[in-house]
Amino acid sequence: MNRDLIFLYGREWVKNLLSVKAFSSILGSFGALWLAVEITVFFFSQTKAPEILRSLWYIFAILGIIIAFYLCKPQLCVSHRLNGRDTAIQIAIGDIFSFPGAIVVGTNTTFDTHISRDLISEHSIQGVFTRKYYGDETQLDSELASALADEQKTTVSGRRIGKSFMYPMGTVARLTPRERTAYFLAIADINTHGVSSGTFDGLKDSLAKLWLFIGSRGLKEDVVMPVLGTGFCRLPQTREEVIRETVRSFVAACAEKTFCSRLTIVLFPRDVVEHGISLYDLDMFLRYVCTYTEFAKNTGMPVGKAA
Repeated sequence: MNRDLIFLYGREWVKNLLSVKAFSSILGSFGALWLAVEITVFFFSQTKAPEILRSLWYIFAILGIIIAFYLCKPQLCVSHRLNGRDTAIQIAIGDIFSFPGAIVVGTNTTFDTHISRDLISEHSIQGVFTRKYYGDETQLDSELASALADEQKTTVSGRRIGKSFMYPMGTVARLTPRERTAYFLAIADINTHGVSSGTFDGLKDSLAKLWLFIGSRGLKEDVVMPVLGTGFCRLPQTREEVIRETVRSFVAACAEKTFCSRLTIVLFPRDVVEHGISLYDLDMFLRYVCTYTEFAKNTGMPVGKAA
């Protein structure tokens, strides 16, 4: 558990302990004591049992505090099963690489891989993924070239920091380093200065193409993804907006076929703290979508396009 997650966990736990929930738990323990005393008095009024129970009030107090601590434990994950489909959607807080399943890595339309201050940040998902599964970008470049061999591309003119071949937005490259599947998804363009940028509409189209790719060329395994586009892609939308759109896109795609048993969208603990993201609000949204979505017959709409 990293430092940001420990801080978030501790902060939320303290906040919950100062809430009505904790107070109710402690009162509930004394309510149980009172009920036990009343029952004992009714059935065993001629014995010392009622007095003994009254003398053990501190045990009930301790139990109440223990129960309060347990019930106030912070929630780091919400999950709901999609109505009418054998799949679940999960929103979790933590380290994305600790979750099992195929990982989605947001990248640029030129599929640049060089980790530096001027191109791919070592702190980005792609940067961390490269260091964790490849060590450096040499082997990654080779495998990306092989995966993209049949994809349409155009040559970018002029001087630039990165590669000179550009692929359409939403292009997907499937890799399998160390027996873990990864889908590199093009969601942003990189300019001549190495700065990436994308649009919300571009992200929507890319998500639709991702589901289509997984459905036709991927394995049916759990899928794990970050909140795409909200970091170095510089989308102006909030992380909660992007999560909601990702869920809508996935649900719309499930009208055609089932891609995985579970989709997990992972939030960084630091983002939750810095941007005040409410897991409770996201849980309410996810519950509503998963419960009340009704799938009709095929309408001919592209996979992943929300109606």
